[in-house]
Amino acid sequence: MLHSPRRALQISGAWIGNFTQLAPYQPYFLAATLAFLGTGYWLVHRASKRACVDGQACARPLPNRLVKAALFAATILVMVALGFEFLAPLLLNS
Repeated sequence: MLHSPRRALQISGAWIGNFTQLAPYQPYFLAATLAFLGTGYWLVHRASKRACVDGQACARPLPNRLVKAALFAATILVMVALGFEFLAPLLLNS
């Protein structure tokens, strides 16, 4: 039996509403996110300066462009998520 999309949205909406219990921990999640992004930028910057020494085996790293693009995209997503919290009341109350 197929469920209607409306019913699925009601169930998921009720389930997502339970995440408000995590609201007191939001500053910790934000700090961890910023720490992970900062570590990512530090590792990318450090990896671009590090070179293989002749005579030693080097692991084949991911293409630096791909890693930088993914890190930049993750940063944009985090900024949008943080900004939405402040802009949502302005946009939704209009």
